[in-house]
Amino acid sequence: MTPAQLAEYVTEFIGECQARVMGVGAEQYSQGEQQKFETMPLLDLIQYAREEAQDLAVYAAMVDIRLQRLETALRASGN
Repeated sequence: MTPAQLAEYVTEFIGECQARVMGVGAEQYSQGEQQKFETMPLLDLIQYAREEAQDLAVYAAMVDIRLQRLETALRASGN
């Protein structure tokens, strides 16, 4: 993968992030001219952010489990 190809992937990835902000994110968090996070009490925002960070860790573990299984299968097949 060239740097240009990686940059293109990053652009597409960010595009998907933007689509989430404009789609499900707007449905859940838009309050017209502002976003819910802009006015929610800081302690609520901290709790929400911590929960999201924990979710990221869980997703990372899920991906690692699948990668481990893939690695085991590839090793078994001689790749």
